[in-house]
Parts: sequence; C-alpha cells; structure tokens
Amino acid sequence: MPQPKQPFVSIILVNYNSSDYTLPCLQTIWDKTNSVDYEIVVVDNDSTPAEREKLRCVREDTRIKFVQSEVNLGFSGGNMLGVQAARPNADYYFLLNNDTILLNDVCGELAQYMEFNPETGICTPQTFKAGGEFEPSFTYFPTLSVKLLGHGLLRKLNPADYPHQKKRYTQPLQVPVVTGCAMFVRGEVFRQLNGLDTTYFLYCEEEDLCQRLKRAGYAVALVPSAEFVHYAGGSGEQSLPVQKEFYISLFQYYRKYHNWLDRRLLQVFFAIKNGRKTFKNRDFGRVALFILRGAPVSESLRYQQRKG
Repeated sequence: MPQPKQPFVSIILVNYNSSDYTLPCLQTIWDKTNSVDYEIVVVDNDSTPAEREKLRCVREDTRIKFVQSEVNLGFSGGNMLGVQAARPNADYYFLLNNDTILLNDVCGELAQYMEFNPETGICTPQTFKAGGEFEPSFTYFPTLSVKLLGHGLLRKLNPADYPHQKKRYTQPLQVPVVTGCAMFVRGEVFRQLNGLDTTYFLYCEEEDLCQRLKRAGYAVALVPSAEFVHYAGGSGEQSLPVQKEFYISLFQYYRKYHNWLDRRLLQVFFAIKNGRKTFKNRDFGRVALFILRGAPVSESLRYQQRKG
C-alpha cells in the first residue's frame, strides 16, 4: 500500500551580518527535521565581505539554495527573494529567523497541524529564550482600542480575541498575530496573497500578513507542541534610526488598515508617549517630532544604504 505523500516545506532563512547564528540554526534544522520533505533557502542580505566569507560553507553546501542580495532588502524583501528561489509549488513556507534553533521536529509538528486544520492559514511554534524561559509567541493587532484601553480590559470584554500572552498553552490556540521570527504559512494561500508586503522594511510584516489572512477567511494559530529558541527575543535599547523605522512601518500599517481619525489619534498617542520620556533621553523627543511629521517613509533605512 503506497505511503501518503509527505508535505513539502520551503524553509527560508535571511542572514544579515549574523552568520554566527545562521550556522547553528541550519544544523538544528538538519538534526530535528525528520517527518517532512523540505528544502532550505538562505538569503544573504548584503552582509559585509567578512560575513560573506564566513558563509562560504553555506554557499558551497549542496543541501542549501543560497541567494546573494547586493542590497539590504529588509525582512520582507529578503524573505520574498528566498521565496522566489524556493520550489514554486511548496505546500508550506517556513519563514524562520536565523537567530533561532529548533528544539524538536518543528516543521513536522506544524505541518501535521496544518494538514488537519485546512482553515488555518498560518501558525507558529512556542518560543523560548536562550536561557530556557518561556516567551510569548503571539501578539495583538496594534489597534486604537488596545493602545487606549489595554489588553486586560479588552480580554474581559472579548476573551476569544485577546488570549493571555503569558499563559503556557498545551493545546493549539487561535491567536491574533503570530511572532514574526517563525511564521509557518500555507503555500497556496501565501502565493494567492502575493506573499509579504515588501513595502515594509523591518517591522509590522507579521501584523500585515495575519491581517490579510484573516480578511481572506483563514485562522491564525499557535501550536505549542512545536518548540524553538529565539536568541534575540529580549532586545535591548534601540538606536534612533531603528526607533524611527519602527514608526515608519507602524504608520504604514495604519494607513493601510485604519481610517483617518484613528490614524490621527494614534499619532497623538505615540507622540505624547515618546515626548513624556524626553527627560530620560533626548532621542525620545526626536522620535515624538518624527511621529508628528507623519513618520515619513522617505527617511527609512531602506534609502540610506550606500555601496562602496
């Protein structure tokens, strides 16, 4: 009797000056993935010459499709370049940050869940920090009500739409937005939606994708039986350009999905939130003024790249 066909997963990793993470991530994929057919696509997002040299073993490994970008395309652009190089009819795409390691057969667990739940468009594994501490694997859409009322009150009013982030779940759960560092998405649906929106450079890609999936009628899920470590999960203080990039993406998202009044109220909210912290660091005041100017896309890091 013929065995049922195993799902095919295209695993996409984007490297940007972080080969010390990429190499162990690749090793755990090979070590842990044993119940699906898969390919690995590694995109180098215009790393330095020294970093590119470190990736020589990756470029020469026949188990890997390696793509070199001559410009930093950002998160969405880098992943979509990888998707272009992947098998065109992949059952699933696993957009995985390179600063991760898999703790079990994550692709197998997620693929099995998706096979038995065709209404789900995207899912994610359970995240842990480097020291083994539990970390939330999902978040909420950045709506005006969330910013003004808070998750706690909204959870009381509508618990299904605001599951508790800090709770350890043992069964799959529908969630608003999956973590962007490990997105396992149904291939056919992803292609129908034209993949990630590459107008985002660094932030809000997962909110945008989950928003489009939900509007297309698909569910978003956490599958806690699949587990992985995300090393950069507890990021520290960010530089001024990176803070500005966050608000560029956030207001790009608001322009796409929110009305004029919501956008103006959110603009005032974030300007006040940052402005109140100016006494701690003047950069907060600069960010507040940047928000009041509308967080112009023209000041994105995307347009500040220079080639030697």
